This record gives sequence, C-alpha cells and structure tokens, in this order.
Amino acid sequence: MITLLMLLAATAGAPVALPTTAPTLDYPAAKALADADEAAMSKVASTMLRNSQSGVLDRAANACRSDEKPAPFIVVLELDASGKVTRHWRNAETNLAKCMEDKLSRAPFYIPAKAPFYISFEVSFTQ
Repeated sequence: MITLLMLLAATAGAPVALPTTAPTLDYPAAKALADADEAAMSKVASTMLRNSQSGVLDRAANACRSDEKPAPFIVVLELDASGKVTRHWRNAETNLAKCMEDKLSRAPFYIPAKAPFYISFEVSFTQ
C-alpha cells in the first residue's frame, strides 16, 4: 500500500505526453471524410456551406486562369474549429489543380460546427 501511494505521489505531477501531429491521411481517406462530413450536414448548413464555397471557388478560379487543357480535379480541405484550413489534398497534378489547391487552402470561408471538418471542391468542365 505504501509503495502504491509513493508511486501515485511520484506520478501525480508528471506531464502526460499527447500526440503532436495529426494522423496521416492520404487523398482517398480525406475525400471519404469530406463526403461523410458533408452528408451529415443539415439542409440549412449545407446551403450555407455551398454559398460560401461558390464565392471562394470563383475567386480562386479567377486567380488561376490557365491555357492548359482543362481536366477535372478535386481539392479536399481540413478545417479547424475557427474555419482555418489545417491540411489539404488534391487528386490531380495539373497546374490549374495545384493553383486552385493553393488558393482554396488560404481562403477562410466557413466555420464548421465540429472540428476537424473535411470539405471537398469538385471541379469539372463542360463544353
């Protein structure tokens, strides 16, 4: 009993080591989380999200004009509780996709109800 009390006393003030990095996610895992988070939103929250997405997407598209042949791509963002992008992924290596990922990952546009929150921007082109 005395040994147990001494052990408890010795460890009572010891700091607890917490993980300092987020789990590693690849693009498919991040996209799956985005799909799940977006599907779980209420209709009102989803509408608000889509409205905020369109503005930031338009600004990014205007900043990333390119002469290369357009190809569809997806950018996934991880948002923290304040809406700041903490990580991002894309599924294409085109200059447009890279530029859009850069612009979208820097633009605050939505404060989620939970964190982390994953969201995707699916960009396609029609003629």
